[in-house]
Amino acid sequence: MFYTVLKFIAKVIIPLRFSITITGRENVPEDGPVILSSNHINFFDPVFLGILVKRDIHFLAKIELFSSRLTRSLMLKLHTIPVNRQSGNAIRPVRRALKLLEEGQVVGIFPEGTRIPTGKRVEPAKGVGFFGVKTGVPIVPVGISFYKKKNSLRKKVTIHIGSPIEVSALETDDYKEVARLVMDQSRELAWHHPEAALERGHGRIVE
Repeated sequence: MFYTVLKFIAKVIIPLRFSITITGRENVPEDGPVILSSNHINFFDPVFLGILVKRDIHFLAKIELFSSRLTRSLMLKLHTIPVNRQSGNAIRPVRRALKLLEEGQVVGIFPEGTRIPTGKRVEPAKGVGFFGVKTGVPIVPVGISFYKKKNSLRKKVTIHIGSPIEVSALETDDYKEVARLVMDQSRELAWHHPEAALERGHGRIVE
């Protein structure tokens, strides 16, 4: 209930600050387990995906976001799974994510691990490859971009959701290689010209 209420509030507030264009929303299956893998350039990225994808998303997030009792309570109510990147011990979040996928849920991952400017490349963590290979669950790549709008107080955001990647059809089952392939798809989607899809009639602007 709490997640649903916050999602409704965010749908009202976010468009006041951002003008969002989204394409490919139909690429997220309506049911069954899904891994949503996106590039990460802004603090609001999980919020954008949370309000624009119909299904609830369980995001893996750095444990630093759970530093206080208040933020920890909030993050957990938002279905977020804490990951301690420093300790190297990810058994608990991995088990939690695997259980969610087994239950047919959506797990969201930002393979870059932190916010990275569009166009800059970093080596993705192998987690998304591990979950894809281990479970055989389709991975849906997402590309997010920000653009400045002239004479507007709102920032323009474009979100391109790509076609599901069937890991079993790939030529490799190496976690790192799969993670690179998925991340490359997200980058390609993120660098795609934001107006091109609209000109072909496939986009929708959330005003």
